[in-house]
Amino acid sequence: MIALYPGAFKPPHRGHFNVVKSLLDGTYNGAVYDKDSYKDVGPKVLKQDIKDKPKIDKVIVFSGGGERNGISKEESLKIWELYAQHLGNVEILDGEKNPMFAARDYARENPNEEFVAVTGIRGEQDYVDLRRVTTFNNTDNVKGLALGSKPGSGVRATDFRNNILSGNLDKIADFFPAELSKEQILGILNDLKDKIVAEVLSNNIEGFISEYFTKEETRQETPSLTKYMASLLEYMIDQGLKITPLPEIKTIRDEANAKDLFGRTAYYDPNNKEVVLYIEGRHDKDILRSFSHEMIHHMQNLEGRLGSIKTTNTNESDDLAEIEKEAYLMGNMTFRNWEDKLKNETKKVVAEGKYDSIVTYLTNKSLEAVKNALIKKINHYKEGHFGDPSKEGPRIAMKKAMEESYPILLISVPDDIDKKFQKDTDLEFDYEMKVIFVKGSDSIMRDGGAYKGGFGKDDDWIQPKVELEFVLDPYNFPGDFEELSAQISDVLRHEIEHLTQAGGNERGKSFGKDSPFGGEFGTDDEMRFRNMIAKGIIDNGVKYLTLPSEIDANIQGLYLSAKKQKRPFEDVVDQYLYQFTDQYDEKGEPYLTKKDVEDVKKVWALRLPALGIKQKL
Repeated sequence: MIALYPGAFKPPHRGHFNVVKSLLDGTYNGAVYDKDSYKDVGPKVLKQDIKDKPKIDKVIVFSGGGERNGISKEESLKIWELYAQHLGNVEILDGEKNPMFAARDYARENPNEEFVAVTGIRGEQDYVDLRRVTTFNNTDNVKGLALGSKPGSGVRATDFRNNILSGNLDKIADFFPAELSKEQILGILNDLKDKIVAEVLSNNIEGFISEYFTKEETRQETPSLTKYMASLLEYMIDQGLKITPLPEIKTIRDEANAKDLFGRTAYYDPNNKEVVLYIEGRHDKDILRSFSHEMIHHMQNLEGRLGSIKTTNTNESDDLAEIEKEAYLMGNMTFRNWEDKLKNETKKVVAEGKYDSIVTYLTNKSLEAVKNALIKKINHYKEGHFGDPSKEGPRIAMKKAMEESYPILLISVPDDIDKKFQKDTDLEFDYEMKVIFVKGSDSIMRDGGAYKGGFGKDDDWIQPKVELEFVLDPYNFPGDFEELSAQISDVLRHEIEHLTQAGGNERGKSFGKDSPFGGEFGTDDEMRFRNMIAKGIIDNGVKYLTLPSEIDANIQGLYLSAKKQKRPFEDVVDQYLYQFTDQYDEKGEPYLTKKDVEDVKKVWALRLPALGIKQKL
């Protein structure tokens, strides 16, 4: 029996090491389970009431996912290779973007082998993690293996990372396997130092830059420039340029200098470690290119190569000429490489047309299921059995319907179709559509949610999921179905866009601090903002619709809906946004005013070119 052990492992610690060791020497506390038995197996494992457990001959570790707390997949794999020297029959593999999917694909490629997929549990709160075995649906040679924590294995990756990031190196040795020598531990820490510094830095770059920009009289467009400067600095750090500690950054508006053909564009002060940018009358791209140039001078200064230069005339100093040549060449090439990276990522986003195919497929399956259900069941219900229309929104209507046992149709994807679906799209998510039939509904009510899933802080896996909820009038059949098709397409495409922004299906679209497309809010800030909306602390209006992640999701959903209906994109957007001018909150105020709608459209219009949508709003 081969054990599959997928995880983010940022970084691998003593607990992870001991899991593999116990699997191979048979001392582990665990039991095999499937998606139907995990609730029964979990308690038995924690009580150590296991009499029969499989013999594990080999463990395959899949380490993957994006960078977390400054620790990349490459560092994780390197540490695992070191650990493997002290273990038995273990193989370390690249888990790519999603180690769960990598483990699943490996099992499918080796159908003659029997596998167990390892999931660790520490208490009752972890039972839900056992559901990650659903990732291996349609992979008949894989079962789940629930693994209870053993003494010495209860190390949380979060604590390990926090100790590293806090700089408390004296305590870090306790998080490593006892089998490692002090030299090996020191080697790992030395490898991680630069990454740890870069992570701390990246958490503060935008605030760092913003602080200095706000000290000067700057243009209204400065916030967008700040975002790209932060992205450029992070790119430089990722490329290994030694630019830390960062310099102070200042801007100057000088009309006289701007009119002077030989006026300054920027300069670097090595004594004060200060970059000064002249911004009057200049294109943002030109300012950023100057910024890249001066950052190379900052790097040269940190390396001690500017001290001997006593002139600013390149004709008077060969050393200065060489210094400037390097700054022009490296600064311009770094800027160009960074620019091309952003452009390619944008093209990749635009090329993801397969998501539209997913929506079309699921929309057709959903409509077919709804139609069949109505044809078979509508005559079996008495007229009064259907719910009354709810003016409080689809979630309230759905809740009332479930409480009063009104007919609800649940639609999901059959396993055999799901297998092909995942292979063709490289996306992993559960799909469920709920349809509640409410007599007299004068319009289609809709709602949706995307549960992004993926690996949590301590490598706990949460299955991504898309849920749709629709409220329909059964007596308007089939009149609503053309509109329903467009509505499903809109909501489903919207939620799939959210799935690809973060979590288990992330496709480089995250709007966190490391996103070149990010806006005012990073991932954590968005969550706080959404929570404030849910609690009624701030209004759910323009600010919500102009969250970076919501902009893309709304645009993609409405654009696909417009294509399916063969209607002008702007008309579909207007129909969607202007409906909120007739809907009122608890204070009796409309969710959006007409001015709000136009403001939202202006913000959305700025995003259309980056998404490859040649439309106007």
